[in-house]
Amino acid sequence: MSENIQNTPTPQKSTEVDLGELFRMIGRAMSRFFAFLRSAFLFVLDLIIRALIIVRVHIVKFIIVGILSVAIGWFIDSRQPIVYGSNMTVQTNFGSERQLYSNIRYYNGLVLQGDSIALAKVFAITVPQASQLKGVFIKPNISEIEMLKRYDEFRKETDSSNVADQIDYDLFKKSIDPLDFTRHELGIVSGEQNVFGLLQARLITENVENEYIKKQKEIMIRNLDATEEALKKRLDKIDTLRAVYNKAIQSEAGKTSLAQTQIQMSSSSIKTNEIELFSLDENISARLRQIAEDREFKGQTINVLSNFSDGAQIRNFYESYLFRIPIVTLLLLFVFILLRELNKYLNTYAENRRSNA
Repeated sequence: MSENIQNTPTPQKSTEVDLGELFRMIGRAMSRFFAFLRSAFLFVLDLIIRALIIVRVHIVKFIIVGILSVAIGWFIDSRQPIVYGSNMTVQTNFGSERQLYSNIRYYNGLVLQGDSIALAKVFAITVPQASQLKGVFIKPNISEIEMLKRYDEFRKETDSSNVADQIDYDLFKKSIDPLDFTRHELGIVSGEQNVFGLLQARLITENVENEYIKKQKEIMIRNLDATEEALKKRLDKIDTLRAVYNKAIQSEAGKTSLAQTQIQMSSSSIKTNEIELFSLDENISARLRQIAEDREFKGQTINVLSNFSDGAQIRNFYESYLFRIPIVTLLLLFVFILLRELNKYLNTYAENRRSNA
């Protein structure tokens, strides 16, 4: 063999992607996807049209069953006992919300057990009135804006950003403890309309103050009294100093004109001190007013922000028999007609198979 034989180069496979083929594949996939959506839409539309045809054919049956169902639902609802509900809003102090929630759970347990005698003793009402109670409830009374503010404070106070990012607003709202709030809404459901006012006083006073709450209340009152006494003593001293400054100004005013310069300098200093005393007097008076306000609003373990009103009738149309019975009966009629039509189709299909055999 000759050494000058030239080796012919072997063709190499191209590693470049044929973009045209790629776009054609994407186009075919999109076409199949939209064809599937079209088929699904037509299938659903066909089912709806068939259902409407069935309703049109049997429209008289649907009308008769619907009228009878509405009449039966109305009759049953008219025989149901009327239930009334009312709410009140309270503000808790000294951490009394824990005890209040415990009391409400106990009262609601008595209602569920039907223990009218125990309820009558707790609320100081008659046994027939207690037997009409259907439920006692409590929940925090907080607006959406206040909840958002709490969530914002939570994110700012959380050290780890990963933890804050994992807890969104909905999760925070579900996991927050109702005992973290001081404003709560109490609700009562009863079969008697005028019983709510009789329950209010007992709800906020009966077995609410335990030993811990009593100690907290006594400490707060003692602190308020001590602070008030100290501030009043400071006011007395300020009044004494003001009287001294007034006498000094009067005495300086009676001197001769030879000491006029000294008088002006002394009067200016006295007026400056009197302005400072006036400002201090205003601050102390404001603190005394705040103490009086705290004693008035925080002196009670539970403050009532809104009272129980006369009970309003509780109605929920979607839970009434007037709504549920017609829906159920019309659906049952529709299913029955479908099954009957299916049975006819199967019988016809079987006969055609036998005739063709």
